[in-house]
Amino acid sequence: MGFFELIITLYLGVMIYFANLADLQNTSAVNASTSYSILPPHAAVVRRMLLGLITMVALFGIYANYVLFSNLSPSQFKEIGISPDAVSISSVLFITVLIAAVTITSFSITLFPQIRQRVRILVGSNTQYNPESQVHLVAMVLALSLVGYLFTNFVLAGGLSGVARSVEENGINLAALVFQSVMFIMVACLGIGLMIRRMLPQALERLGLKIPTPQNVGWGILVGVGLILAVRIITIIWMSLVTPELFAQQTSAAAEIDSQFNTLQAAFLLALSSAISEEILFRGALQPIFGIPLTTLLFVFFHEQYTLTPAMLIILVVGIGLALLRRYQGTTSAIIAHFIYNFVQIALVIVLPQTAHILGLL
Repeated sequence: MGFFELIITLYLGVMIYFANLADLQNTSAVNASTSYSILPPHAAVVRRMLLGLITMVALFGIYANYVLFSNLSPSQFKEIGISPDAVSISSVLFITVLIAAVTITSFSITLFPQIRQRVRILVGSNTQYNPESQVHLVAMVLALSLVGYLFTNFVLAGGLSGVARSVEENGINLAALVFQSVMFIMVACLGIGLMIRRMLPQALERLGLKIPTPQNVGWGILVGVGLILAVRIITIIWMSLVTPELFAQQTSAAAEIDSQFNTLQAAFLLALSSAISEEILFRGALQPIFGIPLTTLLFVFFHEQYTLTPAMLIILVVGIGLALLRRYQGTTSAIIAHFIYNFVQIALVIVLPQTAHILGLL
C-alpha cells in the first residue's frame, strides 16, 4: 500500500469513527429530550470530513479530464497509468457528468437533512435506515464516491479492452486483493460500531454472522450451485445473441482476470477472501440499512470489469440471490454460496481447461 492509499484509509477510518461517536451523542440527546440548534461537535467533524472527501472526488475528476486534455504521447499516458485509448471527447464528457452527479448528490445529502429524509423513499420503510444517523450518511457518501472513483478509473484504463490489456501486462497482485478484503471487513466492522456502539456479540448479530447450522450450509450450497446454473443459462442466451468476436470482446476483462488465478490455491484464496469480505460489507453491513435493490446495485457497480455488457445482468442475478439468502438464512449462508459460486467455476477451468468454452464461464 502506498503513502496516498494509507492517508485515505486513515482519513476514512477517522471519519467513520467520529460518525459512530456522533450517533452515540445523538442517541444520548434524544434520551435526554435535548435538541440541538446547531450540529453537535462530533457531527460537525463528520460534516467537515465529508465535505473534504467530496472535494477530493471532484478534484480527482478535474485532474482526470486535465490529463486527458494534455498533449501527451501514448508512452507518456502509459507511464502515468492511463490508456491512450481513453483520450476522447466522449471520455471527458462521461467523467464530467459522472463526477458532477456524484459531487452534487453527495453535497446535497450532506448539507440538507430534508434530502436524507427523502432517501427513505428509495430504501423503503422496512429497512433500518435512519436519516439522522451520521454513520448512514457517511455510508451513502462513501458509496457514491466509490462509484465515481471506480467508473472514472475504468474510463482512464481504456474500458474493457484496456482493463484486459492492463491485467495481461501487469497481472493481479494477490497481496492487494487480500488487503482490499481486509479493508472491506474493517470498514464494515467500524461502520456498525464494533467496540464503539456494539460489543462483539451484538456486532456479529448485526452483520448476520453465526456458527452455520446444517440448514445454513445446505442453503448456501444449494444457492451457490443454483447461481452457477442460472449464470450458465444466461451465458448461453447471451452467446446466441452476439457474434463470437463480440462475446470475446465483452468478456475480455473478466476472462483475463480469471486467467491470472491458474492454481487451485490461488483460486481458493480469491474465492474465500472475496466471499467473506464482500458478503460482510454488502450483505452484512449495508443491506439492512439500504435494502436489497440499492445494495445490489452498488454490488453490481463494484464489479466494473463487467461494465456496459450483458454480464452486468449476471452480477445482478448473483447479487439478488445472495441478498435473498442473507435475508432468510443470514450472512454466513451467503458467504458459503458466494465461495462456491466463485471457486467452482475457476477450479473447473483450472482442472479441466477444455471445459472453459463449454461452460462459457466468466
